Amino acid sequence: MNSTTLPKTKLIVIDDEEGVLNALRLMLSAFGFEVHPYSKPHEGIEAIATVQPDWIISDLRMPEIDGFAVLEYRNEHHSDIPFMLISGHATGREIEKAKALGAQAVLQKPFDPQQLLEIVRAHKDSNAAQG
Repeated sequence: MNSTTLPKTKLIVIDDEEGVLNALRLMLSAFGFEVHPYSKPHEGIEAIATVQPDWIISDLRMPEIDGFAVLEYRNEHHSDIPFMLISGHATGREIEKAKALGAQAVLQKPFDPQQLLEIVRAHKDSNAAQG
């Protein structure tokens, strides 16, 4: 099986800032990911069951529903899906809390797109080695 027949890695990306969300969508699509972007956290949460993503990537600070609420929903309903929290303003305590709640990664904005790619690939490779 060659790489063109492998299914794309599906990502749900949640960020309330349209400009950031669009930039993430473009960047991740350029890396070959299938990106499902949501600017409204509740829509992103609702899409998890139907999209069945390989990763959930969520901003931390959003109105109404923050990244911790998205992570807690993931923990309760889809704990097998890896989770990455992104933030431009996360404190050390918030980063620790995210990891304690089960986030596989926390990235501070602005981040090098290569960092995100490496985290997703490393997790995929470690799961392939275990399976």
